[in-house]
Amino acid sequence: MRRVVAVVSLLLWWSAAALAGPREDALAQYEKFFEYFRTDNHDQLVTVFSTDAMFMGTISPEPTTDPAVVREYFVKALSSTRGEVKANLFGTTATQIAEDVVLVTAAWQSERTLNGTMTTKGPSRNTAVMHKRGNRWYIVQFHNSWKPN
Repeated sequence: MRRVVAVVSLLLWWSAAALAGPREDALAQYEKFFEYFRTDNHDQLVTVFSTDAMFMGTISPEPTTDPAVVREYFVKALSSTRGEVKANLFGTTATQIAEDVVLVTAAWQSERTLNGTMTTKGPSRNTAVMHKRGNRWYIVQFHNSWKPN
C-alpha cells in the first residue's frame, strides 16, 4: 500500500510540474523578491531585477534604471534595526502577455516585530513586469506605492 501511495504521489507531483507555465514560473521568481526582502538580503534582492530594470520604489524620488541606485535603495531601506519582518502578499494577479512576458500586480504589507512591539506598514500596491531572458525570469519594471485610503 505504501508503494502505491508513493507512486501516485510522485505521478501527481510530476503532472503538477508539467502544468506549470510561464505565468507560474514568473510568479515564483516575483515571490523571491519578498523572500529576500524579509531576510534583509539586498545583494540577493537585486538579483531578481534585470540590469536595465525600470525601478520606482515607494520612497524613490524618481525612476531609475541604474542597478547601483536600486541596490542603494534597498541598502537604505533594509539597514535599520527592523527586528523580525514579515512581508505578506495578498491580491496577487498575473497576466501572461507573451511567452516570455508576464505582468504582475499585488497588494502587500510588512509587519515588523522589534522588542515585542509589532508595527504594520501598508498596505502597498506593486506592479512588476517579468521578462524571461535565457532560462531565467527577471523583473524589468517595478513600481511600488502606498495604497490610498
